[in-house]
Amino acid sequence: MVKKFEKIIKGKTIVVTGGTGSFGKYISGELVKYAPKEIRIFSRDEDKQNSMQHDFQDIKFVRFIIGDVRDKDSVQKGLKNADIVLHAAALKQIPSTEHNIIQAVKTNVVGAQNIVDVCLEEGVEKVLAISTDKAAEPINVMGMTKAIQERIFTLGNKYKDGSRTRFACVRYGNVINSRGSVIPLFLQQINEKKPITLTDLRMTRFILTLEEATNLVFTALEKMVGGEIFVPKIKAIKISDLAEIMKKELKADKSKIVEVGIRPGEKLHETLISPTESVRSVEENFYYLILPQIDISQIGYSYKVNLYDKEKVFRYSSDMSPLMTRQEIVKILKKEKII
Repeated sequence: MVKKFEKIIKGKTIVVTGGTGSFGKYISGELVKYAPKEIRIFSRDEDKQNSMQHDFQDIKFVRFIIGDVRDKDSVQKGLKNADIVLHAAALKQIPSTEHNIIQAVKTNVVGAQNIVDVCLEEGVEKVLAISTDKAAEPINVMGMTKAIQERIFTLGNKYKDGSRTRFACVRYGNVINSRGSVIPLFLQQINEKKPITLTDLRMTRFILTLEEATNLVFTALEKMVGGEIFVPKIKAIKISDLAEIMKKELKADKSKIVEVGIRPGEKLHETLISPTESVRSVEENFYYLILPQIDISQIGYSYKVNLYDKEKVFRYSSDMSPLMTRQEIVKILKKEKII
C-alpha cells in the first residue's frame, strides 16, 4: 500500500536545516519511512549531530553536515542538488533574543535570505519555512524576525524567474516538550522540589504534538502552490491547568505554583491569525491558508478571496479558541510519556 505522503518524498533529496532540534530529529525519523534518496541534517551543533548520528547509524542515506545558515557558502554546499528544503534553523528563545537582537536578525532574517537565494540558484523544488504564532502581531524580537522570515519566503516566489522553486511557510504554536517550552521547565522544577513558576495565571497558549506539526508540514509540501502560510486548527491550553495537572499526576504535593510576572517580550495570549490576515485567509478542513499580501499572481492561485468582506474578519488567538479540557491534557501528556 502506498503511504500517504510517499509521492512527494520518495526518491527526493531533502535537507533539514536546524535538523538536530526537537522538530528536526522527529521529522527526519518520519521522512525515513518514505524512502527518500537522501536526508541531510544541516546544523551548527556538533555535539547534537554526534548524538543524533547514533540514532540513525543504520540508515545509510542520512547525512550530517556542519553548517550555519548565516554562512551562504556553507548553505550552498549543504543544499547542492536538493529537491526539498525544510528550514527549521532559528534562534527562538524569547529572553535571549531580546538581549541579542543582532544575533537573532543574522540567523532568522539573513539566514532565511541565504536559504531563499541558494534555493533559487540550485533550483530546489519546494522550500518550507517553520514559523511560529509569535510572528502574528509580533511584540518580541523573535516574533519580529520570524515575521520578516515569512515575508522573505513569500517574496522568493516573485523572483523565481521561471525556475521550479516554490516557497511557503507553516505557522504553529508550542510543540509539547520541545526545547525551551514550559513542560521541561515544570519537570525540572518538580524533580528538584522547587516552586512551579508561572508568569501569569491567565496565560493561554496553542500547543500541538510533534506528530501534528509533522503532519502539517507534509500536508504543506503536498498542497503548496507558493507564498502561502499554513496554519493548523488546534486547541489552546491554560498554562495554569497544565501546571496543576503535572503537579497532581507527578505527585508533587509540596511544590507550590507561584506567579512570577510576564517576562519582557512575552504575551498573555498568542495569535495564529490576526484580523488583518484573516481577510486573505482560506479555510480548509483542518488548517487555514494565509495568502500573500503582495502580488505574486504569476503563481496562479485558484483561491478566490474577497479582501473587503467585513463579515469574514476574525482573530484566531489562544484566548478565543476552544480550550483543552483537563481530561484532554492528561491524555496528551500520557501519550507523550510526560506523566
